Parts: sequence; C-alpha cells; structure tokens
Amino acid sequence: MDEINIIKDNVTLKRFCNKCNKEKVLAVDTEFVRENTYFPVLCLVQIASETFSAVIDPLAEIDMKPVWELLSNKKILKIFHAGRQDIEIFFNLTGKIPSPIYDTQIAAMFCGLGDQVSYYGLVHKFLGLTITKESQYSNWLQRPLTYKQLHYALYDVKYLIKVFPLINKLIRDTNREDWVEKEIQSLKNKELYAINSNEVWQRIKIKNPNRDILNTLKYLAKWREMECKKRNIPRNKLIRDEILVNISQLKPKDIMSIKSIRGIPKIVSDNDLKKILDVIQISRNININEWPKIPKHLKKSNINKEGLDLLKLLLSYCSNKSGLAEKLIADTDDLKSILDGQKENLKIFKGWRHEIFGKFVDLLLSGKIAFTIKNNKIKKIKI
Repeated sequence: MDEINIIKDNVTLKRFCNKCNKEKVLAVDTEFVRENTYFPVLCLVQIASETFSAVIDPLAEIDMKPVWELLSNKKILKIFHAGRQDIEIFFNLTGKIPSPIYDTQIAAMFCGLGDQVSYYGLVHKFLGLTITKESQYSNWLQRPLTYKQLHYALYDVKYLIKVFPLINKLIRDTNREDWVEKEIQSLKNKELYAINSNEVWQRIKIKNPNRDILNTLKYLAKWREMECKKRNIPRNKLIRDEILVNISQLKPKDIMSIKSIRGIPKIVSDNDLKKILDVIQISRNININEWPKIPKHLKKSNINKEGLDLLKLLLSYCSNKSGLAEKLIADTDDLKSILDGQKENLKIFKGWRHEIFGKFVDLLLSGKIAFTIKNNKIKKIKI
C-alpha cells in the first residue's frame, strides 16, 4: 500500500505549508458534506506539488490559518478541477477567494473535450489511467477514515498536478491562454459565492407566475434564507420551494390556513408560522411599482422553434469546427435572446465568442450563409 500523509496536528501542518510556500504550482481539492447543513462542512483539504502531497484533516481541531495563507499566496498558482464548490467553501470560511487560480475543467472545454469533462475523464485522456469512484459518495465525516477514502482523496490532487502541464501546453499550442484566463475570471467574482437574500426567489421554479405572487415569494424566500443561515440547515429542510410557491399563491391569513397547506413540515413551529404571516403582510404593503418584474426565464416563450433549431445547428457546427464546448460558447437563453431581438450586451458578440460564433450568427440572420450535407457531414456554405 502507498503511504498516505494525513495531517492532524498544528506542527506538522505548519511544516507542510512552509514547504508548499516554496512551490510555484499546487493542486488543491476538498472533500465536504452538505446534505444536512446550509453551509458545507469541510472534511478534508488535499494539496499536492509535483514531488509531495498530503491530506489535511480540518475536523482534527487544528488551526487552518497556514492553509488559508497558502491559498492567498500570490506567488503560487492553485490548480482546481471544477473548483467552484471548493472555492465557495474557502470563501465562506475566510471571506477570501484563493488567488491566483486555474481550473482544468474550464481549460478542457477549450480543448475539444466537451461540456464539463469529469476529473476521471481528464485523467484517462491525458495520463491513460482509470480511477475508481468507489469512495466518491462515502461519508467524509466519519473518523477514522478508511485507507480507500484517503487514497481516493489524495489521488484527486496527485494526478491533477500531472494533468495541468499537459492541458496547459495544449491551450498554449492553440493560442487560447487569454480565452481560458477570461473564463476563469468568473470564478474570482465574490458575488458568485455571496448569496443575496433578496434575489434567491429568482432560483425558484414557478408555473404561470404573476408579479403579485412573485412579490410575496420574494419576501418568503428571503425569510427562509435568513432562517436557514441562522439554523445552518438546508433550505428544503425548513420549507420546500413548491410549498413557498403555494403559500405565495394562497396568501393565508391565519396559522390554521397555513397548516392546511399540504407539505408543511413538522420542523416549522407556530412561531415560524406567525413570522410567515408577518412576511405575507409586509409583502402586501409593498407598492405595486416595486413588485419584481417577471424574469425572462419564467416568461412564456414565443420564440420560433425552427429558428431556435437553426441557431442550435450553427452552434453545433461552430463548436465542432473550433473544438470548443457548446456550453462554453452559448446557451439556449442566449439563442432565445438573439431571436427575440435582444442582441445588445450578449457575450456571444464580444471577444473570442464573436470570432467563433457571433459573426456567423450575423451572417445567418442576414441570409448570407446556409447549410448543406456533404459526405454525411454538415457543411456551411456562403450565399
């Protein structure tokens, strides 16, 4: 069995971090659990250089300050794969985003590897190795951890540090370094991790919305968000989205009316129900001019399906031609906005996306290009 370096004391941690601070590049990953809490519980931090690595146990009551300082060291590039959740955890604990950072999943989308390529797919592609997923969904809160768990956690970074120079070379060879860097910039935006309680209602699915219902939903969702943060419990453990929507539609005026709504969980106390009634009343007192507008994604679409299919065909063609993942170039909402005549400020018509896709959208809409089939492949032709 390979020896695994697991750090559980302050002296060893400080010594390891001092060693890491002499490196130029480090691979970083975490293991966490968030099923029963609002904030994810950090269970492990894995760090690897080209020559050494370790698993750090935050649950061993050690001072993690040396790790936080390491993540903020501007001289060291921190490599993540699909790092958004890892970065969110670090941001919640420290208020800071690790810097500088690199995300191999984002880079892979510029290399013809498709949308959101998995870490396992990346390791197989570049190193020819197959990683077992046996411990992927194991209980990371349990102690002691098994050898299989530690082995799984450590190899998430031991292989990542080897993949990075290979994928980075591929990006350099295609002159797409600036493109990748601009996409990674999105991970450095604090608004991505700092949830605005006034805006959480926009994530809730609702059929046939009107502004009155959305106004009540906005205030109920804000109340739930603040309560869940305070109690450190998941949103749906307090009240599920669909129940919030039902309350917003029915606008009950007393506790018994709320209790009669199907799905109200036992965790909701009479005191909670009184607060819900207060929130409903507050929403009723809001001036109609201040009610939320119906977001685009909730509006019924009048978009021509054939036109949307044609843009999707062009997107697929441009994706195959460039080797860039479709999702990276544009999404369905972008395509709908084009057909809706709302091209202004769309990312499609700026920077590298314009070169890859946007300029061809303009040509298609002006009737200057068309498609044909040649040798069983879609071909673009000029008119």
